[in-house]
Amino acid sequence: MKKFNYVWNYLSSTIDEFKVRLLGYRTYKAFLTQTDTEPPVAILVDNTLGVNVTYTYDGNGFYYALLNRDLFNNPTTTINGQKVEVTITPSSSLDGGDPVYLSAFPVFFNVVAIESQVDGVNTDNILGNQFSSVLEIKVYNK
Repeated sequence: MKKFNYVWNYLSSTIDEFKVRLLGYRTYKAFLTQTDTEPPVAILVDNTLGVNVTYTYDGNGFYYALLNRDLFNNPTTTINGQKVEVTITPSSSLDGGDPVYLSAFPVFFNVVAIESQVDGVNTDNILGNQFSSVLEIKVYNK
């Protein structure tokens, strides 16, 4: 059983590294849902970036994704000088005729802010409510 686990872990890491080289970036990607004023809940899709993320609720449609290590130097580069993109989709949609906007952006070395609005007003209980909300952090290879 130990040999099987070793082989499985080796193959999994080799496939992840191949994927990173092929795509040209590492990523953290998760589906987000949120109920009332609770912090978002993430269903992890991909994490070749290797970060652990804790979500918090800050109030009135604001949330934070707290990474377990420093990653950002500024909103467009990592502390290692690599290009970084933070997106949340959909960035806009209609909710019974009212426009819904989601935005995500780095604010500190290890913090991503997430904001949800309906018709220009910050609103809770939007993430994953009537459509899939996907947060993605991409760090491009040098």
